[in-house]
Amino acid sequence: MNTEFWQNAWQNSQTGFTQKRTNPMLIEHFKVLNVPKGGRVFVPLCGKSIDMLWFLSEGFEVVGVELSEIAVTQFFAENGLQATIPPYSITPNLICYQTKHKGQSLKIWVGNIFDLSSIHLGQIDAIYDRGALVALPDTEPENLRTLYTQKVMELSNTANQLLLSFAYDGKKQRDDKYNDLPPFLITQTQLEQYYANYYDIHLVAREKFEYVSTAGDSGYRLVHTLISKK
Repeated sequence: MNTEFWQNAWQNSQTGFTQKRTNPMLIEHFKVLNVPKGGRVFVPLCGKSIDMLWFLSEGFEVVGVELSEIAVTQFFAENGLQATIPPYSITPNLICYQTKHKGQSLKIWVGNIFDLSSIHLGQIDAIYDRGALVALPDTEPENLRTLYTQKVMELSNTANQLLLSFAYDGKKQRDDKYNDLPPFLITQTQLEQYYANYYDIHLVAREKFEYVSTAGDSGYRLVHTLISKK
C-alpha cells in the first residue's frame, strides 16, 4: 500500500468509502471527549468527509490532512466553500486549503501526513479517526500503521481520540481478492499494541450492520474512545 494507490483511487473515482451524510456514530459519541467549544479537531486522512462540516457547525475548529488534492478540491466545490491557499515556501511539498465556515476555521493540508509537524497543526484538542487507521496495512517491512499511530500521537501530543472501526461477524468470509485492500481489520490486540501505553481504550459502541466494508462484508461497526494518560 503506497501513496500511488490512494492517488489513483481518487483519480479514478474509486471512492466508495465516502459518505453522503454525517456519521451518526460521530454525532452520538463525540461528546464523550468533552472538547471545549472552539477547540481544534484533527481529522487525519480526511478525504472529502462531510463530518468536518458537522464539527464546524458544532463550534469546533478543524484541521485535516489528505494526500489527494482531488479529494480536497472536491470537498470545497461540493460544499460551496471558497478556499484560500497561502504560500508555504518552507514546506513546498505541502499545500494548505483554508476557509471560515459557521464562524470556525477549517484548514486541510494536502500532502503526506508524515511531512507534517505540530507547527502546521497548532494545538490539537481531539482526533477524529473514521477511516485512517483501517486504511493502512501493517505488514513488514513498512509497518505503515504503526508509523501512522506514532505520528498522530506526535502531532497531537496524544490528544483524546474518537476512533471508528469495524469487526466481522463470521457469517460472510471476505473474498481473497480483497485481503490486500483496505479497509483492514484492526483487532483489539493490535489496538492495544499501538495505543495502550498512552491511552485508556474504551469500546463505547458495537452496532450490527449488513455492510461494514467496501468488500460487502457483514459485521459490526465499532466506536472506541482513546483517553490520554498524560
